[in-house]
Amino acid sequence: MHTGEEWFTLHTPQYVMLAIVFITYLVLTFANRLPKMASFKDFLDAVNSAGGHIFLLSLLTVWSIKIAMQYFYHLLALPEEMLSKQQAIVTAGITFVQGTLAGTFIGALLKTMSGGKANGTAAPAAADSPDSLAVGFKAPDQK
Repeated sequence: MHTGEEWFTLHTPQYVMLAIVFITYLVLTFANRLPKMASFKDFLDAVNSAGGHIFLLSLLTVWSIKIAMQYFYHLLALPEEMLSKQQAIVTAGITFVQGTLAGTFIGALLKTMSGGKANGTAAPAAADSPDSLAVGFKAPDQK
């Protein structure tokens, strides 16, 4: 019987890949070939642009669709005594529409693609408007 747990288990290929990544990191560390902090900061600045946000959100949207499809197939593979096929389709459809796509990355993707700065701040309307908000406190006797 299919239960879905096999999607989350690690087998020999996954362990080999993790070992290769770890050994590569050790070799690069001892050879002093790891990237410098300045190049890592430049990479993060590129990701923190509108294009980087669109790229990341697109990947996360595709990933959420993949997980939703795995959930569909898991529900459809359940035995008829536990859940009928019609109930599984309705349940999976409601879950997909409300939780997976509408509530996660597609909303953020559409917001990012609508324009504006990557960090969500709007450009100043005029040259005389300040770019930052100055906050100050006055004594109780001042007006």
